[in-house]
Amino acid sequence: MPSNRSLAQSRAAIDSAIAYCEARNAVLIVSDNSGDPEKRAYLAGRSPLLTVIDAGDAPPLVNMRLALDAATTPFVMPMGDDDQIAVAEGQPAFDLASLPGDYIGVLPVSVPYSALHGQMQTKGFALDSDDPAERIGQYVAGAQGNNSLYYSMFRRDVFTSLIHAFAEHHPTKGMYCDWALMLALICYGKMAHDPGTVFRYNMGKWDSVEKIDGMVVDLYRNAGLPAEATKFDGLLMYLDLFVLSMRSGSPVQPEQRQRLGRIVTNRLLGPFIQKVANAPEDYDGTVRHLATMAIEEQDSFMQFQIALMMVDRLQPGLKDRYVAFVKAMMAPA
Repeated sequence: MPSNRSLAQSRAAIDSAIAYCEARNAVLIVSDNSGDPEKRAYLAGRSPLLTVIDAGDAPPLVNMRLALDAATTPFVMPMGDDDQIAVAEGQPAFDLASLPGDYIGVLPVSVPYSALHGQMQTKGFALDSDDPAERIGQYVAGAQGNNSLYYSMFRRDVFTSLIHAFAEHHPTKGMYCDWALMLALICYGKMAHDPGTVFRYNMGKWDSVEKIDGMVVDLYRNAGLPAEATKFDGLLMYLDLFVLSMRSGSPVQPEQRQRLGRIVTNRLLGPFIQKVANAPEDYDGTVRHLATMAIEEQDSFMQFQIALMMVDRLQPGLKDRYVAFVKAMMAPA
C-alpha cells in the first residue's frame, strides 16, 4: 500500500488490511509519503504483520516501488489507501501454494463503491481460457468500465518485473497506464478467482461523467501529454500493451509472441482506427492517412511501426521515446 493520505483519510484502509492479514496469514507493507506525524505514531507498533516504510516525499510511482520491493512473499496484492479489504464470512482461504504454473494470479470479489452511488455492481470471475485473446475479452466484458480488478493477487516475480520495466523505461510513466498493465498481466497467464477475498474499491473520484472526464485529462497532463491525448487513448493503450506483452522479460514463450502481437493489434489498434474513421475531423491528415495504411497492412509488427508514426502527431518526439522503450524492453533479460 503506497500511502499519501493522512491518518484520518487512510486509517480505515490500513485497519481493514491488518484485519485481513490476521485472518489470512498475510503481511501489510505501507510505504508512507504523507509526512503525517500522527499517522507515523499510529502505525508504530500497530501490528507485527505491518511493515512501515518512511518514503519521505517520494513521487507516486517511486512510492509504489518502495512498497513492492520490500515484499518477500510469493504473491503480492496492490491496494489503495482509500480502499478496504475483508474476508468473506464462511469462505475458506484460497490455497495460493496450489495455484497451477500457468496461472499468474487470483482475482478477488471486487466491490466498487462511492459516497454518491453507494455500492455498485459486484464483480467476481476467473480468467481461465488458454487463449490470451479470450482472457482479454473476458476481462474487458467483466470489468464493467472500471479497472478495479487491478487490485488482485499476483505472483510477485511477474508483477514486480512488469512494474520495474514500466517505471524504468516507459516514455511517460503515466498513471493512466493501469489498464495496459493489467491487460499485460492477463496476456502473461490465467487468473483464478477467490470468493473469500472482498476488495472494496473507492470510486469516489470516478463516479460521474464530469469527474471521469476531468480525471482522465489530469492523468494525461500529469504525464506530460496534452489534453488531446484523450483522442489517442486507444492508440496509447495499444502501444503500451504491445510492448509490455512482447517484452523479453515476459513469461510468454518466444514462439507464442508473434501470435500475441496479432491478438493485441486486432483487439486494440483496430478500434482506434475505427475511431479515426468515425470522427476524421478530430485528427489531422497524417493520422488519417496512417490509419488507412494500418488497415491495409497485414503484418502486426509493421502495423505497430505505423502506430508509432501516428503517436508522434499527438506529441512530437513521442515516437522516438517509444522506440527507446521498445529497445529497452526487447533487450535480452
